Amino acid sequence: MADRITRTTHTSWFSRMRSATGGIITGFVLIVVAIGLLFWNEGHAVNTARALSEGAGQVITIDPSAPPPGAEGKLVHFSGDLVVDGKPADDLFTAISVPGNANRLVRTVEMYQWREEKRTETRKKLGGGEEKITTFTYKRDWSSQPIDSSRFEDPSGHTNPPMPVKSASFSASQGHVGAIALPGARIAGLGERQQIPLGESGRKAVLGALGISGPATATTGEVYIGANPASPMTGDLRISFSANTASQISAVGKLSGNALEPFKASNGVNISMTRAGNITAAEMFEAAQSTNATIKWALRAAGLLAMYIGFRMVFAIIGVVGDVVPAVGNLLRYATGLVALALTAILGGLVIGVAWLWFRPLLALTIIAAGAVLAVVLLGVGKRRAASRAKPNFGIERPA
Repeated sequence: MADRITRTTHTSWFSRMRSATGGIITGFVLIVVAIGLLFWNEGHAVNTARALSEGAGQVITIDPSAPPPGAEGKLVHFSGDLVVDGKPADDLFTAISVPGNANRLVRTVEMYQWREEKRTETRKKLGGGEEKITTFTYKRDWSSQPIDSSRFEDPSGHTNPPMPVKSASFSASQGHVGAIALPGARIAGLGERQQIPLGESGRKAVLGALGISGPATATTGEVYIGANPASPMTGDLRISFSANTASQISAVGKLSGNALEPFKASNGVNISMTRAGNITAAEMFEAAQSTNATIKWALRAAGLLAMYIGFRMVFAIIGVVGDVVPAVGNLLRYATGLVALALTAILGGLVIGVAWLWFRPLLALTIIAAGAVLAVVLLGVGKRRAASRAKPNFGIERPA
């Protein structure tokens, strides 16, 4: 068994050309997907912002202990003490003690297992061929996700056993604030998440549920299943539990009887918000607008990045052609990278601009008109300055 191995592969120029040709199709598909994402994102952001603005103008704050009859079917906001009905329970570790006001229970399971890390160095060869030297390194670490060691380059001596139990989360059945009921999904995860103390009783509960009689130790926050926590072995487990609790929450939605449901704005966008703490309606809508803007910019970045990668894949064949002489290939790859960046800026900006015209034409036309007026003004100023500089001087010089 070696904890580090090296593999060297050689790829001919013709094989690289075939791969680059196939990459052209993939690149075009990626560009089309990026265009769709950018266009959809602008529309989604606009519709969400409009719905939130509409909701901020309609929402009324009520007393959840005595909702007024006139609030039925309307967009309401309220704050109050959260009472959990049907606290969350782990369907496997049923003996674990969960706080009475917990709205979500989280089971965290980690196993000490082998992990494969891969590092590849690529070398171009004269004639267009390519040599790849890949180093696989194996080390053991704690992971909450099972790692399939059968997919390792060298599974011999690096075998991971199956995880006997995995991480999971469980929500409360429901909760209520005053006379208004909220489904468990609306309150799950609110408030601070704190670890549940286990101790000896927790150790026995975990071992009993798993049917394990082997060595195990318990600390304040976790149960360690293995011989020695200071020197873990492959397959050792760490199991812990935590719970979210919130004494007071604020919510926004449509009042339907004694329940809170999503409110549908005039453009079809649903408004439904729940936060821990005593938060005003204005603060909740402001935070929602901020989140919407953040998502918009994140998806813009993702769309532009996908478009850039697509263009790079389309132009990759040019670099492969030039790799007959490696220095030429590197130069062409750098040049096509700049072209891909320029095309991304142009096409991405065009798609976003068209989306603006489609989803908010008044604002887009106003900006275009303002830009046109500014361009005309600057052009006129430039022409007058040029004319004044070109005007001949007919003044008569007087002798000294």
